[in-house]
Amino acid sequence: MALLASQPASAHDYHASITDVKYNPRTQNLEVAVKVFMDDLEDALSRQAKSKITYSSKSEAIKKHLADYLNATLAFELEKGKPLNSKLIGSEEDADVVWMYVEVPVQQATLAQLYVKNAILTDLFTDQMNIVNVNYKGETESVMMQRGDVNKKLTF
Repeated sequence: MALLASQPASAHDYHASITDVKYNPRTQNLEVAVKVFMDDLEDALSRQAKSKITYSSKSEAIKKHLADYLNATLAFELEKGKPLNSKLIGSEEDADVVWMYVEVPVQQATLAQLYVKNAILTDLFTDQMNIVNVNYKGETESVMMQRGDVNKKLTF
């Protein structure tokens, strides 16, 4: 923990992530893209791993850390209490942010509702805001989640 405490508390003025979710009717999958600041993600992964983590899209060990972190902080359910399986497809660096790509099979032709949990970085930052944009049948619905309010239900 001392390792994390020695770093600056914040390298930028705000803490936010953006998660774009698109339902693909052909594959019956949710296609998810999550954008977070790299330094925040490294702090979260380091805390989880209890050792210093430096992001690299090429590292299989980092991919495992990312998958574990996303499984703990990001979930989708068609029925309350029944999380869908998700698979980390990959990630990439873009300047000071990381994009993580996740695929979630829903195996349904239509969606009536979707329960979304997004607790990404809320354990690290009290002011963390997680914006989730869900695109279904060409319509986009957006919700914001923050510490203490990380679960939302969207109906279509």
